[in-house]
Amino acid sequence: MGGIVRIRLSDPATAAGQRRAKAGTEGKEYGSAMCGRFVQTPIRDAASLGFPQLVGDLLSMPASYNLAPTQRAAVVLDRGDGLQLQRLAWGLLPFWAKAKKLQGSTINARIETVATKPAFRSAFKKHRCLIPMAGYYEWSVNPEDQKKDPWFIHAETPLWAAGLWQDSSPLLDPDNLGTFTVITGDSSGVSADIHDRMPVWLDPGQAEEWIAATPDDAMAMLLASEPPAMEAYRVSRAVNTPRNNRPELLEAVA
Repeated sequence: MGGIVRIRLSDPATAAGQRRAKAGTEGKEYGSAMCGRFVQTPIRDAASLGFPQLVGDLLSMPASYNLAPTQRAAVVLDRGDGLQLQRLAWGLLPFWAKAKKLQGSTINARIETVATKPAFRSAFKKHRCLIPMAGYYEWSVNPEDQKKDPWFIHAETPLWAAGLWQDSSPLLDPDNLGTFTVITGDSSGVSADIHDRMPVWLDPGQAEEWIAATPDDAMAMLLASEPPAMEAYRVSRAVNTPRNNRPELLEAVA
């Protein structure tokens, strides 16, 4: 291989238009689900981002460099007494779920069907959240050996993915506080060079509005969202194994 390859999104303005063009096409599939792995690290400027009440929690947020489905991650939500940061299991289990294995198919909620799909429609009405991310991983097939190479996609500041959450299920451990899913839409810019889906990003200042909005207004926020400027670079295939979780996973490789 040659040197380190980095690709950058400099004009993110196409994402909202693409989502608006596809609004109302629920049921149609646009590719495999995404995202399936992401990174969380402590956030040190929470007050300037609009979370003065969460400064301590976001600063002490456990670092995880390879979060995988069913693992617990920090989520910003409101249970009725203001914004709070809680660790929930990734893969939303609706109240009617009969088997824990459903989590494998509910790590992502497609923007095209999130308001109507049985697994998500109740949470979309009243249990919306934001998931802070330092970045996320996506994969491409290496033409030399046909194996999957992971890419780390990130921005200069923390990313905030739109999501849904649900109260804990009797299918989970007694100390589990609940489950969540990441809402995804069509990729644009640097992400589109690697995969056709990406999380729908919101501004952290929209947190309370997003959580309290009516379903129609919440959908309007998703459709109008624009991704920040992002960069992607290839990282070690060690990311492919979920048990690998160390800072070195974020280092660029040739």
